[in-house]
Amino acid sequence: MKSEEGFIYPHVLATILFFLLILGSMTIGFQNELKSAELTISYYKKQQLFRMGVSEAASKLNRICDQQHAHVETEEGRVTLKQIGCDQKKKLVHMLVGVKTKDGLADERELVMDWKTREIMKWTIPD
Repeated sequence: MKSEEGFIYPHVLATILFFLLILGSMTIGFQNELKSAELTISYYKKQQLFRMGVSEAASKLNRICDQQHAHVETEEGRVTLKQIGCDQKKKLVHMLVGVKTKDGLADERELVMDWKTREIMKWTIPD
């Protein structure tokens, strides 16, 4: 590996640097894949919390107009139901469903449900 003067042959040095370059690019690629996987998992946790929030809203629909806030704690995070308004004539309930995962990801959606059928009339991101 060393010449008689104590220096590394240029082709050996180039080979070592080439393998280090390959190893570094593989490591960066794995880090990007792991970050992408973490974001995907957090997204699905958030979606699961939204489904739980809608289910909780449907089960408490008769009482939701009497209270302003309702909180549900799960192992994935926290769901908050905030009542915006109850239209007695149209039989509609307006509320905000807020979620916050244990990873710190938070989001909020507006939900409008029919009082009698518990059908979702509107499910959007608030302005």
